[in-house]
Amino acid sequence: MSTWIRGPRWLSGAVLAALVVLSGCSSTPDKITLLPDPDGSVGTVIVRSGSETQVIDKPYTRVDVVKGGAIEQTADSQSGVQARYGALLAAQPPRPTTFTINFLFDSATQLAPDSSATVAKLKATLATWPAPHLTVVGHTDLAGAQDFNDKLSMQRAQTVAGFLIKAGIPAQQIETVGRGKREPVVHTADGVPNQTNRRVVITVQ
Repeated sequence: MSTWIRGPRWLSGAVLAALVVLSGCSSTPDKITLLPDPDGSVGTVIVRSGSETQVIDKPYTRVDVVKGGAIEQTADSQSGVQARYGALLAAQPPRPTTFTINFLFDSATQLAPDSSATVAKLKATLATWPAPHLTVVGHTDLAGAQDFNDKLSMQRAQTVAGFLIKAGIPAQQIETVGRGKREPVVHTADGVPNQTNRRVVITVQ
């Protein structure tokens, strides 16, 4: 499959062994720059143009596919990329982030005491996030019947969605799901209560 790229393109370091196939017939060079992930990790991108292939696996490496299909690779730097493309990089959407809010035993409305700080961080993040979409997933511990926990986990998700809506997030930007006791963080025997497992996980993207 061929991918046509016009102008600069940035590839996250999370891409492992990705293959980019270019035509090389554009009047301006196709450009690819490999960026590291926030934790500094870098993946691998294979660039192929005609019969020529090059591998990019160093952060801030730039590849230009010039007229005729030749691949020219250049070692760049964070400061160099920032100087040329700072405005475009700043316009990228934030990376998805997650928050976990814990609940008291058998409750769909009472948060665990240590969750108030998490709620404050979540609200601060949402205040600066452009047009967020939120996935809100409720969970229970392994105490109780499956049907009961399915309902309880959904009620917990709806509780969190309710205060998100009160915080100004449109309801259509919030997806709620209840997973019951199917996905515990701490694996216990069935029927065993556990504070860590009684939670709602919010993913903001």
